[in-house]
Amino acid sequence: MTDLLHDPPDLQSALACLLEQVPSGRVTTYGRLAEALGAGVAARWVGSFLLHWPRVAELKVHRVVRADGQLGSYYTGEVREKAARLRAEGIVVQDMAVDLDRFGFERFDTERPLLGLRRLQSRLSQRLILEPPERLPRFVAGVDVSYRSATGETEGVAAYALVDFPGGNLVWSTTVRRPVRFPYISTLLAFRELPILLDLFDQVSANDRMAEVLLVDGSGIMHQRHAGIATHLGVALDRPTIGVTKKLLFGRVEPRGKPGEPRAVRDDGGVIGLAIDPTSTAIKPIFVSPGHRADVAFSGQMVGALLKGHRLPEPIYWADRLSRREARQTAATLKPSVSRGDASGA
Repeated sequence: MTDLLHDPPDLQSALACLLEQVPSGRVTTYGRLAEALGAGVAARWVGSFLLHWPRVAELKVHRVVRADGQLGSYYTGEVREKAARLRAEGIVVQDMAVDLDRFGFERFDTERPLLGLRRLQSRLSQRLILEPPERLPRFVAGVDVSYRSATGETEGVAAYALVDFPGGNLVWSTTVRRPVRFPYISTLLAFRELPILLDLFDQVSANDRMAEVLLVDGSGIMHQRHAGIATHLGVALDRPTIGVTKKLLFGRVEPRGKPGEPRAVRDDGGVIGLAIDPTSTAIKPIFVSPGHRADVAFSGQMVGALLKGHRLPEPIYWADRLSRREARQTAATLKPSVSRGDASGA
């Protein structure tokens, strides 16, 4: 389990291997490739990868079509070129579509790496503790990750912002950069961000700046397998964590009641989080769920106390601002950068 958390599978290589299995005269679909990787939700990433990967010309991407047989996009921008390549392999193309019953291929030899990650999340959820700390913290920190792409490589910038509680004043921060190779796939964000976040917390620990409670830009148990990035991080660090998101990943939100009153988010097992309006007139709520060593009530209490006029609670507001600022810098280095001071110097 630890190896997968620190070093997730190489999906680019896995996808390239799947494409090599599609023989001449046959086609497959983005969805079938995603299922062969182990998760249908990866279809969007498969499509993006086959359009934008810098070395996509090396792959036989003309053999990948949409679920309805329509040819779809082609990396050169010329769908007629895609049709010509398919016809040259004996495939009948009519009205820019292929008959999948006749020409479709789906018998992949695959280890389905994403299925292994989903199973890992299910096992991880059995280790989480949904009990709050015995006392309120003196300091709370927020973590967030931003991204920049250069020369075909994605680099992540993880930021840690330490604030006092309940004042929410920024007292210390640090950022870490590193290449990020695992793509964004819905419900599997932890495998993209956890490696860089663990690097970040090595830096935090080295400076003896670990907060008692961590707010994470991502879901906690408000997740299909009750194992969002906040849960992953909390279990890995054995630290109270709370997930905060702008969008609802999973669950059903209760109807609005009194203005500004938090609303429960439920799944079939009960309440898994809260929808909180940052102000009494807010149109768009934020979604809060415990990650580890916290419960729903404690999570709502922490976030509510740290809402100081921004949509996001102060620790995540500052972590988001810091990570975005660092990601915009053109100089790329894998060495951590540390900043100290109050909000005016962030």
